Amino acid sequence: MNLLEAVFLGLVQGLTEFLPVSSSGHLVLFGALLGIEEPTIVFEILLHFGTLIAVFVVFWSDIIDLLKAAYKLISQPKRYKQLMNEDANVRIVLGIILGTIPVVIVGFLFKDFISQLFNAPVVAGLMLIVTGTILYISDKAYTDEKPAKAIEPKDGLIIGLGQAVAVIPGISRSGTTIAVGLLRGIQRESAAKFSFLLSIPAVLGSQILALSEVFAAQTVTTPFWVMAVGTLVSAVTGYFAIKLLLNILQKRKLVFFSYYTWFVGLLVVFLSLK
Repeated sequence: MNLLEAVFLGLVQGLTEFLPVSSSGHLVLFGALLGIEEPTIVFEILLHFGTLIAVFVVFWSDIIDLLKAAYKLISQPKRYKQLMNEDANVRIVLGIILGTIPVVIVGFLFKDFISQLFNAPVVAGLMLIVTGTILYISDKAYTDEKPAKAIEPKDGLIIGLGQAVAVIPGISRSGTTIAVGLLRGIQRESAAKFSFLLSIPAVLGSQILALSEVFAAQTVTTPFWVMAVGTLVSAVTGYFAIKLLLNILQKRKLVFFSYYTWFVGLLVVFLSLK
């Protein structure tokens, strides 16, 4: 892999990880159009690490508050009901914990099957069309009711079910979780913020599991500095992608992503069947 390809993949990862358009679907698309192969497992881990940095930078103060709330729960487990009533951040922490369980179960039980789907571009294309439909329905059916402080653990669990479905290539993780949040009546920006915070344990967990494959892999031929540049590009692009999506949500234009994913999905299906 050369520097230009590393930078390009960093851009794709940073943009598509957070914008509701599916990173896996775009990797399939660009692979078909430009002949760019999917990144090696080492570089893939670094790309996800870059986008994780972006989440930490944008939501640093929120993450600190959630860590404090988590400490309250750990240090005072017998008072969890009282803490839930008193502290909105405690409820969000519990929501993130519950919301992470479905994707862990799905990933553990269906890992091999999901891996096979990544070798079927037509699946990614069809699922991109499904992503667009989910976004369209959620945007049209949305009612602005719950602010961030009103998010409950059961909301986290239901949004987590959406995240579990998004392990299928072509289903956007951010798009699905935000859409489910909107259908739960959560305010647009709060739904997006919860979606990004929910991604932290899921991404960290998947990358830790992937490390075993790194140690078993053959020697990496791509220079580390090239992968480091791609990682930096992923982090910077991811930062601006988060800011862009929050701005788009405020302007109530999420439906535009529906048209885009429908188009890309149909294009991937067409290229796959040629």
